[in-house]
Amino acid sequence: MGGTSESGPFPSVVETSPALDGGGRLQALSGRSLFRRLALAALILAVLGGVAYLTVSADGFIRRSELEREKNRLEAEIAVLRDDNQLLRQKKERLLSDHGYVEDEARRKLGLIRPGETVYRLSEEPDLTEEGPEQP
Repeated sequence: MGGTSESGPFPSVVETSPALDGGGRLQALSGRSLFRRLALAALILAVLGGVAYLTVSADGFIRRSELEREKNRLEAEIAVLRDDNQLLRQKKERLLSDHGYVEDEARRKLGLIRPGETVYRLSEEPDLTEEGPEQP
């Protein structure tokens, strides 16, 4: 029987799986060699797929690094807010215990004065005209 293998009416893998040899001639691949090549290709695809998945998935390297940067930014912000909170607690304590401080704050922020006081407001910039100050 021509074209069939000894195992039955179907052609063998050796007869139907050509490959190029070093001289550019077709060479038959054995079943084992074909299996190795397919297994290697499947392994390479699996590795590439795994790397792609780990890189861009929700739990991937890129997302993890973004979350790490966000965590560091938030920790720095928390440290600043804790410092601000501590300063506000100190100011609150001083406002509750130091009446002179309360008066100074009221004068400075609200412009309050005591009865009978006269407030003199001085300008921040002196008058530097060429004629000088007016004389009576």
